[in-house]
Amino acid sequence: MDKLTQRLRANLLENPAVQIKESASWYLPVMTLQVAFNRVKRSKMDILMKMLLITFEETEIRRAANLSEMLLVEELFIADLIEKMQRTGLIRLEKAIYKLTPKGHEQLKTGIIEEEMEEEWTELFYSPSHDEYWPEMTVAEHETEGKLPVYRYANNQERINTDHMVQVLSDSENGLDENGYQTVVADVKSFEQQTVKHVPCLEFQLYNKDQDIFYARVWNTWLERWDDTLEKQIEEQERGKWRGKWKEAAEL
Repeated sequence: MDKLTQRLRANLLENPAVQIKESASWYLPVMTLQVAFNRVKRSKMDILMKMLLITFEETEIRRAANLSEMLLVEELFIADLIEKMQRTGLIRLEKAIYKLTPKGHEQLKTGIIEEEMEEEWTELFYSPSHDEYWPEMTVAEHETEGKLPVYRYANNQERINTDHMVQVLSDSENGLDENGYQTVVADVKSFEQQTVKHVPCLEFQLYNKDQDIFYARVWNTWLERWDDTLEKQIEEQERGKWRGKWKEAAEL
């Protein structure tokens, strides 16, 4: 951390108009979440399945044999398709007659079949102070001397939103399977908080003489960049006090 601090200080002071008024180190809490989710496999509805759904929608069908005679298709093949459509929730039996479910009507309308896949698990890293999910840390964690204080404006409120989580998972998990079918994250089934990671951050409170402004810079060691979200939070809370604070310090 000492070498990183020196490098950042040198970078900030390359501008001769900049003065470092104060600096500090603290950690930002980031939650590790184990998330269970489901994906669906999407494929274009074939002609035979579409014919079956239309028939169920318009005609009272009780047995696979009835459809086999109407469509001139092997009865066992029709029976297998009916079993699959029942299993995936496209049709159901009502008074011994096959009827389309709302899901069946929707998929007939769109012409796209959605087949639910087995439940999967993944790990997500969530920063409450940013309300953001971060990629896995790709660099070694920085060693710190002693225990750092927690970020003074850390957000501890429960802000986890499963819709946001689905969006994040979709960006990383949506794709094509080995057969070329599109696989899409459908929903989050559950999530559990695991450990809380402590992310060291380096804060600098600065004054630019040429522009006569005070401002903050915060280096986020997880993201390996200046963190404008944390900088804005600090400035909103403290910048109004800095001018008076350092004017008094200069007069002492």
